[in-house]
Amino acid sequence: MGSIQRIDVHRSEGRKNYAIPADNPFVKHPGARPEVWAYGFRNPWRMSFDPETGHLFVGDVGWELWEMIYDVVKGGNYGWAITEGPQPVKPDQEPGPTPILKPLISHSHVEAMSITGGYVYRGNRLPELRGHWIYGDYVTGKIWSFRHDGKSLSGHSELLDSHIRVVCFGRDHAGEVYIVDYEGQIYRLEKNEETAANKSFPRKLSETGLFADIRKQLPAEGVVPYEVQAEQWLGGAR
Repeated sequence: MGSIQRIDVHRSEGRKNYAIPADNPFVKHPGARPEVWAYGFRNPWRMSFDPETGHLFVGDVGWELWEMIYDVVKGGNYGWAITEGPQPVKPDQEPGPTPILKPLISHSHVEAMSITGGYVYRGNRLPELRGHWIYGDYVTGKIWSFRHDGKSLSGHSELLDSHIRVVCFGRDHAGEVYIVDYEGQIYRLEKNEETAANKSFPRKLSETGLFADIRKQLPAEGVVPYEVQAEQWLGGAR
C-alpha cells in the first residue's frame, strides 16, 4: 500500500500475468515486493511522466497539515507514516531500506486540502507554460505550475483560484492540458489578458461605492449594515 509499482506487461512469469523488470530496486531485497519502484506515499492521487524527459511526478494527498508533490526516483522513500511531508508523525518507526526524501513542493492546508496531480504542458497555445507540470487541488480549486529539470525547481506559481473541484487532468496528442471538474465539465486554461476592469478594481473600501458618506460611515442605498448579535467569548478578550 502507498507504493508505485513497475511491471512488464509484455511478458509473464510463473503464475503472474506480468513479469518483474530485472532492474527494479528491491528485486533482491529480503521481504520486499519486487514490483515496488517507490514507496512511502500516503494517498498518491494522479501521477504522470514528462513525455520529453521521462521524469515522473506525483501528487500525494496529505493527512492533517500538508499536501505534497514528489519527484519520483528509483527506490525512493517518501516517508508516510513516519512523516507527512515536512511534518514528523511517527518518528520512532523504522524508515525502511532507503532514506526518506523531502517533498519537491509542500502546500499547507491553508491553500490546499486534497492535491490532484496533473501533466507537463507541451502544447503551443500557452508558450509561457511549456515544460511546466500543471496540478491543482480538489477542495480549494487552485491550480499551480512549476518547472523541474530533473535537478532543480523553478517557476513555481499559482495560476488561478477557481470554483472547479479538480478531480483529474487530461492531455491530448498536441500536449495541451485539460482540467476535469468532478461535477462533469472539462476546462482548458486561457490566458487572462489585462483589462480595464482589472486595472480599476477597488483597492480601498472607500473606492467600492459602499458608502454614501465616507466620513460619516453612512452606507449607500441598497447596502444593509449589520452587527454580530452574539459575539464570541474568547477568554474575555474584546
